[in-house]
Amino acid sequence: MNYKYIKPIKYKCIIFATLFFISSYSQEAENIYHKEYSKLSFVFQPSILKKSDAWNRDGSTYPSMKFTNDFSYQFGVYYNFAQSSNFNFKTGIIAKEFIPKFDLNISKDDVGYGIDYLLTQYDPFSQFIISIPIKTEYFLKLNNKLNISFGAGLNLNLITGTNEEIVTGVSVGDYDGNSKDIFFAKSNNPNSINFSSELSLGVNYKTKLALIDLSFFINSSIDPDYVSGQYEIYNLNQSSDKIGDFIIRNNFYGLSLNVSPKKGWLKRKKLL
Repeated sequence: MNYKYIKPIKYKCIIFATLFFISSYSQEAENIYHKEYSKLSFVFQPSILKKSDAWNRDGSTYPSMKFTNDFSYQFGVYYNFAQSSNFNFKTGIIAKEFIPKFDLNISKDDVGYGIDYLLTQYDPFSQFIISIPIKTEYFLKLNNKLNISFGAGLNLNLITGTNEEIVTGVSVGDYDGNSKDIFFAKSNNPNSINFSSELSLGVNYKTKLALIDLSFFINSSIDPDYVSGQYEIYNLNQSSDKIGDFIIRNNFYGLSLNVSPKKGWLKRKKLL
């Protein structure tokens, strides 16, 4: 049996090359924000506000109150304040449109008056959220320009608007001026501060002008819920009255676009 002898100098070269390769791929976050790109990132994240919960106390599904998914504009800035090897740590401020809407599942025959009413898109809880995140990301380097990013974080959410109970009523009328109430809801005192968690998965790409990061994220409310309340559906032609409960949570999912300009982007060019 023949054995191939590797000279010590060649063996050392192989070890050095291997360690250099590992090192260059294990310090990606440091390289990005210490050498190449600004620690300030601009954020735009078109999102969906997930529908909240509402249910009849007797377990029936008709007539009912139903929350819907709704689009949410979100924008802000991140500050990437610390890096260690492939890990990036950031905070910032994100403004989030928070408009939980609901429909009433009530038929034309039950309402009466012979009119097909559009009992949809009620939004008595229209708010904005100012979110302050603390988030960590891990960058998995694929090549000199492309990384996969894995993120996890915690958000402190400041919810604007009133913190008093909100009362919502719906009435219908006919062409002769007759009208009747068919829905009434009352919320308990809304919570103006709560916490949520966030998970994300995405990619970032290095360009000459900026680092472009596109991620899919899920933001889930932890505690407390924004608001809870009770509702009643009544005065219908065929169906009996219903009493129910609802809970509104600030749960979102969507895409997050982060743009980090090249270092020195705010500095004025020197005059020649």
